Amino acid sequence: MAAVERRLEIRAGSHAYPAVVGSNVLEQAGAELARAGLRGRVRVVADELAWRCHGARLLEGLQVAGYAVAFTFIPSGETAKNLATLSEVYDWLLKVGVERGDCVLAFGGGVCGDLAGFAAATILRGVPLVQVPTTLLAQVDASIGGKTGIDHPRGKNLIGAFHQPRLVLADVGALATLPRRELAAGWAEVVKMAMILDAALFAELEAQPAALLDMEPALTARAIARSIELKGQVVAEDEREAERRMVLNYGHTIGHAIEAVTGYDVFLHGEAVAIGMVGASLLAERMGLLSPADRARQDALIAALGLPCSCPGLRPEALWMPMLQDKKARSHRLTWVLAPGPGQVALRRDVPTSLVDAVLHYLTTSTESPPVPV
Repeated sequence: MAAVERRLEIRAGSHAYPAVVGSNVLEQAGAELARAGLRGRVRVVADELAWRCHGARLLEGLQVAGYAVAFTFIPSGETAKNLATLSEVYDWLLKVGVERGDCVLAFGGGVCGDLAGFAAATILRGVPLVQVPTTLLAQVDASIGGKTGIDHPRGKNLIGAFHQPRLVLADVGALATLPRRELAAGWAEVVKMAMILDAALFAELEAQPAALLDMEPALTARAIARSIELKGQVVAEDEREAERRMVLNYGHTIGHAIEAVTGYDVFLHGEAVAIGMVGASLLAERMGLLSPADRARQDALIAALGLPCSCPGLRPEALWMPMLQDKKARSHRLTWVLAPGPGQVALRRDVPTSLVDAVLHYLTTSTESPPVPV
């Protein structure tokens, strides 16, 4: 695989930045920062596990290009995405003397990218941000589009800011060390993108789920690049989620609620989103928007990737409060992202509460997964 397979341009308002996808991209980090016009010192906020696996490659890539580098670590996992960890990052940045000409480089998964990105957005009223995602989930979703933030006990990502990165480096080779469960959770976000925006990508995914989990190189790089491209197109239309960008939350209304009520330590984000997509497909089918056959296709692909399709044991009523905290809610009325079919999407504010109750009951009591095609 070539070092750089795709170089995409992401546009957000008047700001544009490159997203580089390929193998051995970490070794080229310094050259890519220079190409993006970043000349100051590099302040790395790293997920400690990601650093142990790949930090030496990144450090070499930066130092060989002459960058002065300092780094600090945050714990892995969603439970670290809070005010206490953010405060520690602020303290460290101020201790090492961060200046507006420096950049904050987020190195890790989506949690690290969101938290370090929020720190970059707010320290000194904003310094340049570089996203170097090391998980599949972060490469295809969290690192693109400028959403940064932390969680609150009442809901996910309720405290944050929009702060577009100056550069995104997605090294496909870094995914080789991920556990299979983490990979599956990442593919959930790719399924989401395909289901709402690209029927051809959806068909490619459902044709070879085993190859996705085995990280077949060409398929993996192609799917990651296409997902980044699709998200970039949506962000270009609606940088700050006024309307169009809401479609990217397909599966997230229920998914975020599941994460909140389980304390962010039972389901991975992609697993919760997978359950949320199953719920959204049930809503769409029962409203006459989605055919039973297409619902079965989506749910079968989710199951084939080894992702959960339900959350038995949770109380349906417990999911309502975090759902009503959803950032898409208007006057306490939920905006639902529904898919009428692969590659199609609709925003609906007329979903009956009784229907949502029925779907939540199904998700929290069902122990069956959809059939997996042979």
